[in-house]
Amino acid sequence: MKISFNPSETFIKVKYKAGKFRDGRDYPAVDEKRPLTLLNADLQTLFTYTGGNDTIPNPERSRPRQELVVSIIMRNITTPKPWEEAWISFWRDHFSIFGNDLNVGAFSPHWEEQVIRKFCWGNFREMLEAVACHPAMLYYLNNRSSRAGSANENFARELFELHTFGKQAYLNSIYSDWKKVPGALEGSATGYIDEDVYEAARAFTGWTVNDGSNIGNNKKLPETGDFTYVELRHDNYQKRVLGIELPSYSGSMVDGRKVLDICAFHSATAHHIAEKLVRRFINDTPPKKLVDSTAALFLNQKSNANQLKNIFNHLVKEASLIPDSDKQKIMTPIRLASKFISVANIPFKFNDEGFLRGIEGAGFSPYSWPSPEGIPDSMVEILSPGYVKERISLIQGLAENWWQTGEFDPFLEIGSNASFQVLLGFWEKKLFGKERPDLRNQMFKFGKISPNEKANNPEVVRKMIGLLACTPTFQTEVVLPKTVI
Repeated sequence: MKISFNPSETFIKVKYKAGKFRDGRDYPAVDEKRPLTLLNADLQTLFTYTGGNDTIPNPERSRPRQELVVSIIMRNITTPKPWEEAWISFWRDHFSIFGNDLNVGAFSPHWEEQVIRKFCWGNFREMLEAVACHPAMLYYLNNRSSRAGSANENFARELFELHTFGKQAYLNSIYSDWKKVPGALEGSATGYIDEDVYEAARAFTGWTVNDGSNIGNNKKLPETGDFTYVELRHDNYQKRVLGIELPSYSGSMVDGRKVLDICAFHSATAHHIAEKLVRRFINDTPPKKLVDSTAALFLNQKSNANQLKNIFNHLVKEASLIPDSDKQKIMTPIRLASKFISVANIPFKFNDEGFLRGIEGAGFSPYSWPSPEGIPDSMVEILSPGYVKERISLIQGLAENWWQTGEFDPFLEIGSNASFQVLLGFWEKKLFGKERPDLRNQMFKFGKISPNEKANNPEVVRKMIGLLACTPTFQTEVVLPKTVI
């Protein structure tokens, strides 16, 4: 059954008590379901959800992120190409923002569309600047308040440590003097130290948001929520990053953009991102040869408009040479739910009466990771004891329709006259690609079921199918497609 996603026909429950705005005005109680309306909203519309101008009741300020999470779930459920959503998810986590911070979450739909989805198949350097200029990141890592004489280091540090060079290129424990860093005197330092972070932070002063704040000389910024560069807040004096001199008064945003060039085109960045990509799409223990070839391609394609798409296709080609058993990755909660919905042919219709809590309980949902490292993706972390029980509940909830998201017919392709032995064998092939008599025999034993008994109770059968899908074999998969895109 083909499931479609139409934002105007997908509803979120909105319920809160009456209250007051900060200026004493009342807002009424609300208890209703509303369609998704903010996914393509412009920045000025989303800016109102930061609460700065007190026009949105406080209980509604989380709505942009809520709508976005629902849309991501539905896109994963309805896509015929799950690897594309997996690729998008990688970059969403690589440039992680915390949507539960209401100021950040307010801009998250625009961030998702105009940064992550727009650039994740394009050029990394272009994506990096889109990240640096977006209000979601400017709020999250506090660069909107960074100014000459009081440069905020948060964005600059995460730019080096997470977005580009990676922690392995942090050399401050070895070198305290920039001149001692190998290659620095030639303007090609092999890694970064704290001094590079401080200098880069100065380069990004004045990169801010039109948020209505005072900029001096009796002037205020407009309240439009979009990016702006404020010359009065910029530190115009000379800087040095990785041994490269940035002259004084270089011009509007020039030194910040130069820092982005330095970071985007460095070999440490290529290696850091290549290793993360191979770990995410191939194996928790990334093969060195594949990491090296991916890093080399990253650098070779640094000016190519399709750089990241070409890297994806490189991974696809190389993965085709690796046995499936060596590239099994554990599924995220959203992917796990999506795969089960697809295999079971559930006529899924989103209903947030508990389904979202089921997703979030089985692991973190998009934009919910509090620190900028991004949501962990290794088998050890995703299958930690705290999540295993909830992953089982997520599958059982879908199988047994706990949340009224859709009831599937377990007899649709085989009829209702088959025995448990035959019926479960059929479903094992659907779930695993082959029969698993070891699993069904365990269920017969613990459920005290005769294998030859006729399986004609749909509720019992749905529960058993859900239990089959809770096994580890169903919860891993090969992420990448078999052919390039």
